[in-house]
Amino acid sequence: MVSGVEEGGVGLVGGEFLPAHVVVTGIGARPAIEWLSGADLDLHNGVVTDEHLRTSMPGVVAVGDAAAWWSRRYGTRLRVEHWDTALNAPEVAAATLMGQVEVYDPVPYFWSEQFGHMLQYAGHHPAGERLIYRGDPGGKWSALWLRDGDRLAAVLAVDRPRDLVQGRRIIDGGAQLSVERLVDPDIALRDCVV
Repeated sequence: MVSGVEEGGVGLVGGEFLPAHVVVTGIGARPAIEWLSGADLDLHNGVVTDEHLRTSMPGVVAVGDAAAWWSRRYGTRLRVEHWDTALNAPEVAAATLMGQVEVYDPVPYFWSEQFGHMLQYAGHHPAGERLIYRGDPGGKWSALWLRDGDRLAAVLAVDRPRDLVQGRRIIDGGAQLSVERLVDPDIALRDCVV
């Protein structure tokens, strides 16, 4: 466990010192749901909802990055900290409140620019069983996680925006892919669909 960052490296709790030229800190985020602790809501890594965004309290829905919704696509509960989630969930929440049957199950997505590179991610890689790389790891590349042998679970694209856009559509549609074609970065992902 880290006790502190010092010039030239990182100090550990036991007194050991690890030399380092660069230290990257990933802190993460937790949903601010403490104010709901007295409510009759299921709270676990967010406000727990079903696939219709209904909470455990009748007549109450939750959306945004505090909502931990059930994903049919991945068979697990997801909570995504991205504005895209807050933008697209309210339609389903409103339909649910109006008594309509709508399902919220987007392909999760986020992006970031880091040191002159565009990083884009779509999907849920823990659902993947196999990892395939496309492109040049020193330049433009993508990582693809496959599940069920030949279906895309997630894609991470570094300076390959087409892989992200096409990959997100493929994940949404659930299409089978030619694994042999996927490894060739000169073949568009959409042309890997069988």
